[in-house]
This record gives sequence, structure tokens and C-alpha cells, in this order.
Amino acid sequence: MSPAVKAPPWPFGTRGKLRPLPTTTVTTLTGQTVAYDIPKAGILGAIWLVITGTLTGTPSTPNALGMANLITRVRLNANTGLSLIDISGVGYHYLLRDMLGTLVDPVPQASARNAAESGTFDLSMYFPIFVNDRDPTGMIMLQNEDTQLRLEVQVAPVTALANDFSALSLTVAPELEVFSVPVKQESWPPFEYAHTITEEAQTIAGAGQVNYNWPRGGIYAQVIHGIGIGAAGADAYSQYQLRVNQSDYIIDATPAVLTRIFSTYRGRTRLGGVIPVDFLSMSGLGNFGSGRDLLDSRQLTDIQSVITATSAVTLRTVKRQLFPLSEG
Repeated sequence: MSPAVKAPPWPFGTRGKLRPLPTTTVTTLTGQTVAYDIPKAGILGAIWLVITGTLTGTPSTPNALGMANLITRVRLNANTGLSLIDISGVGYHYLLRDMLGTLVDPVPQASARNAAESGTFDLSMYFPIFVNDRDPTGMIMLQNEDTQLRLEVQVAPVTALANDFSALSLTVAPELEVFSVPVKQESWPPFEYAHTITEEAQTIAGAGQVNYNWPRGGIYAQVIHGIGIGAAGADAYSQYQLRVNQSDYIIDATPAVLTRIFSTYRGRTRLGGVIPVDFLSMSGLGNFGSGRDLLDSRQLTDIQSVITATSAVTLRTVKRQLFPLSEG
């Protein structure tokens, strides 16, 4: 009798593929939502959004958030009602973008952080469905009748940039990074967690202490605050503290300290106004390492960001979390 053939482990039992979705062009000046149903084939690992175009006109009073403000929202919604991705162009390019890879900018050609101006632009984005570049945690099995994913890109009216533009031509060209399904189920990656990237915003009335309560229930990989971000961003805070269970301070640092820590972990300069809380890098191995320091909020009674604001401003917060798909 021939010995049983052992199934190869996940990395060797699959093949990565790039699969394009249809390109859509937006020319209206008043805003438009572009939507795609994700094909039910393979295992989804990441999404590239190639967003490019041209603007005509000379803005006299451009918006302080720059070109990124032209994308109101990117959403990836599951049929279960779970938002896997829910983030603005501003949240992506100023907050999330520099936290996705160690020493690598996923979209270095993007001009989203530039002040609004006429001519060509690039607002492209990369969204990992897996939690990091090594581990398959968070990947989605598309070949499942119970799984339906819909991708939406909401383009803002051009008045979100300035009042002086007379023509817009913008194209959205999504590309899916998918993996073939291994023949043997033993070679499948674990589908135990959903990886979510979500953003919210709140208005800060003026200088003083601001407490942001972290929603409990998920396992946090990163939380990135933006307070003073923009095309000419500057820190609108003087101190940041991460406090758990009312008295345990995980982080207590000034912007100057956060700048140096960010350079060490990420190999790049922290943008003005950004507060990076990065449990992936705090593992000591960077984004390619273990999830040793991921923060499981289910084990805590209270988690707060305590921020000393220096002026009236908008506080934006991007959260990357893992949510168990079952309690088993």
C-alpha cells in the first residue's frame, strides 16, 4: 500500500494571482459612487485601487486636506453586515498608508498629500486583507455561497478640493490579489478572524485634554489618530497617553518621542498631526513578525487615548482590528 501523501503547508499549496475588475471613469463634478461585486473565486489577500485622473481649473482657496479629500470613502462590505474596510481618502493617505509596511510605502507615486491643484493626480491605495505580509490571518474564502463582498469607492464633489475646478476625469481600476484554493483542505489558511480597517472622526472644541474611548470587542493591531493632519499638517497636540484599566499607561510620550519611535519601527518620517499606536511593530520584529503585542480588548475593562490638544481641530481615528468569526 502506498503511503499517504501529506498535504503541503499553506504557502506551498497555493499560487498568488492578480485579477482586475472593470475600470470605471468618473467625469461628473458633483460626486459619484463606483461599486463592484467581488467575484466568488479564490482566496482574497489584498486589494489594489489604482485611482488616477486630471483636474482642470486654478484653485484659489484649496482645502487644507489636499488631494486626498477627493475620495470621500472606500468601503468593503460583507453580506453579514460587517464593514471590513470603511475609510476616507484622508484617513488612508495621512494615517493608514505609512503603517502598512516596514520601510516600504505601498503607493509612493501617489500625490494625495499634495495641495489641491490642476493637472494629473494619483490617489491610489493598497488594502491588505491579511493582517500582515507574512501571515494569512484575515484572508477571505471567496468560494463560499454565504460570502458576498461589495467594494465601493465614493468620489466627492470637486468642491471638496476647491471651488474653481471646471472639469474632472477620474478612473478607478481595482486589482485583486487572490490565491488559488489548495486541493486539500489541510493546506487552507485558517479562516478564524476578520481583519477590519475602519475610520471615524470627532470635533475637538479647543485646547485641553481629550479622551478617546477605544471600542471593546476586537483585537487591536493598530490605532492611528490624526490631530492636525493635512497637506501642510502640524501637530495639534503636546502629549499622548494610552491608558488601560484606568491606571496602567502603555504609552506616555510627546510628539518628539513618537517621531523617533516611528522612524525606528517604520523607517520613515512621522507626518505632522499623526499619533501612531502600532502593536505590530511593538512586537520587536516589525510588520513581518509575530502578533505578540496585539491588544485583546475583550480582556480589558477600559482603554483610552488621552490626548492633550493644543487647539480646536478634528480628531480622526483609524483602527485595525481582528474579530473572531466564532467563539469556538
